[in-house]
Amino acid sequence: MNPESTNIRVFMLDDDEDDYLIVRNLLAKVSHYNFEIDWSPSFEAAKAAIENCEHDVYLIDYRLGANTGLELLEWARPIEHPHPFIIMTGAGDEQIERDAMSLGAADYVVKGTFTAELLSRTIRYAISRKQFEAQRVNELMAINQTKDEFISLASHQLRTPATAVKQYLGMALEGFLGELSDTQRQMIELAYASNERQIKIVNELLYVALVDAGKLKLKKEPVIISKLIEATLSEQEGKISERNQTVKLDIDKKLNNVSIIADNLHLRMAIDNLIDNASKYSEHGKTIAVKVGQTPEAITIAVTDQGVGIAKDDMDKLFQKFSRIYNPLSAEVGGSGLGLYWTDKVIKLHGGTLNVTSKEGKGSTFAVSVPR
Repeated sequence: MNPESTNIRVFMLDDDEDDYLIVRNLLAKVSHYNFEIDWSPSFEAAKAAIENCEHDVYLIDYRLGANTGLELLEWARPIEHPHPFIIMTGAGDEQIERDAMSLGAADYVVKGTFTAELLSRTIRYAISRKQFEAQRVNELMAINQTKDEFISLASHQLRTPATAVKQYLGMALEGFLGELSDTQRQMIELAYASNERQIKIVNELLYVALVDAGKLKLKKEPVIISKLIEATLSEQEGKISERNQTVKLDIDKKLNNVSIIADNLHLRMAIDNLIDNASKYSEHGKTIAVKVGQTPEAITIAVTDQGVGIAKDDMDKLFQKFSRIYNPLSAEVGGSGLGLYWTDKVIKLHGGTLNVTSKEGKGSTFAVSVPR
């Protein structure tokens, strides 16, 4: 409906034709607005009308023989529908009103208590609110898209010079600039490590921007899960050894040559992030357990640490963007608060799930399940 239009198309679902005639006659008295009313006593006809989206508002009677108006609301999902729903009932009932509103109804009116002007105003306000909500959603989507585009652009611009710095520092450490003194080597190694952390944060920003914009495309192919896990642990071996930690790997022997259809790069990055977190949030000398198993429907990967654990009140923050949880090692570890958010998104893109169980001060288990 055009906001400036005076023609309002109404669909009315009511199993009592007399009630329809009353509403039609009341709205016919309203000046300045032309209400075009389509009426049906049929629950199924109402469903068809709602699916066609040809009306500006839906007046739904609560009592409909074998059905109720609330059942129709539950089916129609008014919050997601572009047009508003108004529930009508023959008697005031606060519980029905609360139930209708919780299901997304725009308003609630009691038959026999409204005048032509009141009903007209209720309908028009419901339409206006729905249009305002839609406009607000579009504005927020545009803002979010602009934000994602900015993050993507900024990430590209930041990563290019950081990668160049990495190359130059690496050349210096390899001796291309001549022999380094112990102090020079120490300073360059610190600069190299700092630059690596910056590159990781920039990459996380870029990946998150791609995921949020729906532009992260998975290149799925057969991936032997045991080899993926072993390669990930091999890459992490140096960092884990520096912390004097050990890894206990347990792979179901039946999975030695079993493959799943997945994006090898992104799934490996997701598992790598879980293992890296298990190491970073555990004290030196602890053990990290990685167990790979299977169910008839999925491959399961569980990463268990003996780390600081997660407080019960913080569990709902884990997979939120830019969310960091305070613990005894958080200041030392640092981070952007994007790793688990991105990991969860990647697992979901594979049709899988990521769940966590934890006990503060005892450790955590992050369990991945990916469909076979």
